[in-house]
Amino acid sequence: MKNITLSYSKPYSARVALYVLLVVLSVVFTMATALSVADFLKILFGTESGDGALGAAVTGGNLVTRWLDGLYTWLIGFGRLNALLLFSAIIFVLYSLKNIFGYFSAVEIGIIRTRVVRDLRNDLFHKALHLPIGYYNHHRKGDVLARFGSDMVEYDENILGSVQMLLTAFISMVLYLAMLFYLNVKLTLFVLCMLPLVAFVISSLSRRLKRKSQTVQEMNSHLVSLTDETIGGMKVIKAYTAIEFSNNRFREYNRDYTRRRTAMFRRIYAASPISDFLGNLIVVGILLFGSLLIMRGDHGLTADLFISYVMLFVLMIPPAKELTTAIAQIKKGKACADRVAAFLEEAEEPGGARIARGAHMEGPAVELRHVSFSYTQGVEVLHDVSFRVPQGSTVALVGASGSGKSTIADLIGRYYEVTEGEILFGGVPVKELSLGDLRSRIGVVAQDTLLFNDSVAENIRFGRPEATQEAIEAAARAAQAHDFIMALPHGYQTNLGEGGSMLSGGQRQRISIARALLCEPELLILDEATSALDTENERQLQLTLDHVLQDHTAIVIAHRLSTVARADCILVLDNGRIVEEGSHDELMALGGRYKQLVDLQRL
Repeated sequence: MKNITLSYSKPYSARVALYVLLVVLSVVFTMATALSVADFLKILFGTESGDGALGAAVTGGNLVTRWLDGLYTWLIGFGRLNALLLFSAIIFVLYSLKNIFGYFSAVEIGIIRTRVVRDLRNDLFHKALHLPIGYYNHHRKGDVLARFGSDMVEYDENILGSVQMLLTAFISMVLYLAMLFYLNVKLTLFVLCMLPLVAFVISSLSRRLKRKSQTVQEMNSHLVSLTDETIGGMKVIKAYTAIEFSNNRFREYNRDYTRRRTAMFRRIYAASPISDFLGNLIVVGILLFGSLLIMRGDHGLTADLFISYVMLFVLMIPPAKELTTAIAQIKKGKACADRVAAFLEEAEEPGGARIARGAHMEGPAVELRHVSFSYTQGVEVLHDVSFRVPQGSTVALVGASGSGKSTIADLIGRYYEVTEGEILFGGVPVKELSLGDLRSRIGVVAQDTLLFNDSVAENIRFGRPEATQEAIEAAARAAQAHDFIMALPHGYQTNLGEGGSMLSGGQRQRISIARALLCEPELLILDEATSALDTENERQLQLTLDHVLQDHTAIVIAHRLSTVARADCILVLDNGRIVEEGSHDELMALGGRYKQLVDLQRL
């Protein structure tokens, strides 16, 4: 599984380098401020007479010691009071530069984080659009939505935020340690001998964080799914007086989720105080060991320089704590990053060779050759189905629920791949067509009409964004929807509300038909287009469909057999097989399964 943080940060490598440089400058000026304290102490407590310490440059020691003594000598030349004022100005400038570079580094990393999240969310949405329909049949909607919501928040805070903290802390630690080594090797080696203890304690605390975090993320996805199902099924819940049951189910699951999340945070937040305690323990050790070195006359370590050393180490404690906290947070967020990466690596719908839109295609509009299909292995939904839909004809598929009618429509559009056999569109196997080409040639009007919370015009234009207003109105007239659209408050610019709530069922279906016709499909599939309507609306919509079908090749799927009586050919399916085939009159005369279905509906 790829490291998404690394791959999505690569386009911003120049900004990352700039961020590192700004952090380095910020730390350098922080160290310069701390090291200058030695001169401040000498100015504050020094005397102008005595052993000549005041104003005398020290020739021994390392470069830093000599540079500080040189600065001290230069400052004291202006007199004690002036030296204090000059030193205060120097400290102010150094501290200001430290804050300026710190600010710009924070802005830079903020830009990188927001853009990485933007790119990742864009790719998640792109992936969601290109996943096969079968993926959504086997995964909870709440689990998918969690990838865009809580998972992205968790990723930003616990991975990107922690990587930022880790990078800053690491740079700071390296620079501080380098300076501490330069000031005094013995004292720094003493510090390093104690650091493995800190690392061991923090590692033992964070070892199980990834597994705990993954469980919490999965439970959060289930909570989102449970909430979504509850809101979507509110009418059923109220109808069956199941409010208390639903409430108790949610509370119980939410209680378990909260308990596990609390346990995870207890482990995370233990890292900071423990590392703080260990850091303070090391400071005490430094004070004791450093004082011993000074009393023994260790070369290059003076009392004032030792105070600067301690200040530098104290300044190193916060990044050291951030380092351990960041590691713990990254382990917590790793489960979330793995979930996002796994989603991005899901197999997309298969492709195919591109055939230009409008290119001439020989043969019948659609042909199925010995097609068999199973959603799950060993459970066959279609078995050895073969039929042809000639250009300009209407073929109807009828049968009981579960007989395989809608599955055939899904296979023609390649929402699923056939298990055996093949499907041809215009004489070309559908596997040789790209999905975009194939589906642009097919217009679908389903039972459950999906209208967006947008204007009438935008809903009709949905499949063809470049369509003009004239083309939209022409499609609406063909679907016999223009008159009722013009009667709406703002005509084609009327907002339809959530799911087209402002319209009746028949009106929504006419908008759906207009949307399909605007794309000028070579094949029109009507999948239970009238089954959700009352008798009057069904009759009105049937007149619309009769008008539309005169000029289109169509496959009509219906439970209500009155809608298929005028079809050129009717295929009767039973348990995934074609058991009868013919016109309405022929099948009625046959007296078989079709006649039984018609008689049942008449009854």
